[in-house]
Amino acid sequence: MWRTATSERRYIAIAFAGGRRAAGAALRDALQAETEDGTRVLRTAAAVTALAEVGEGVEARAHAERLRERLAATLRDGALSAGVAGPKPGASGAHYALVQAEHALVIGRALHGDGRTTHFDELGPYCFVLTQPATDVRAFAERVLGPLIEDDRHSELVDTLEVYLRTQGNLNEVARRIFLHRNTVRHRLKRIAKLTGADLDDPDMRLAFQLAILGRRALSRMTS
Repeated sequence: MWRTATSERRYIAIAFAGGRRAAGAALRDALQAETEDGTRVLRTAAAVTALAEVGEGVEARAHAERLRERLAATLRDGALSAGVAGPKPGASGAHYALVQAEHALVIGRALHGDGRTTHFDELGPYCFVLTQPATDVRAFAERVLGPLIEDDRHSELVDTLEVYLRTQGNLNEVARRIFLHRNTVRHRLKRIAKLTGADLDDPDMRLAFQLAILGRRALSRMTS
């Protein structure tokens, strides 16, 4: 059951988007037919979202996946994807669930492809980035990455830095992944350190770089 009489209201939000068959009004109508009275169905440019009050013990992701499968069958759209968030308490929780469900939908599709359900909590470090205002994420990235993102000619340095961080500073692995000689990788890292003034051996600085790169990618995917 979607709704329940509780002293503290708890909400989940499930955002959907798919192919041409599931666009706009068709998806909205199908979603309204599958949900109970009292469920709000909202439509934005990126998704059609259901917001519902739920009781204790509701497994949000499993519930969303079952609903996604029914809608996909109704609409004959195997690419239909869902993002879910919650349960969250109160009116403010409902608002956050709506925002996070759409984030889970967009980032989940970018990471895993279409035809799947993603819970916001499954987004890993994206969860941290996406709880911040976009203006703050953008300002943080600009402050940390500085000259690396001010000039398009330095895009290869950003790519090298990202792989370096993902491989925990393993130069041989970086060189293998981006098809460069180890010495070329070392030279790029020296350029990164010189341009940013950062110590790449400092774990706090490396974490800041990771969050900044992740934040920029999240913003790009949310606006694409």
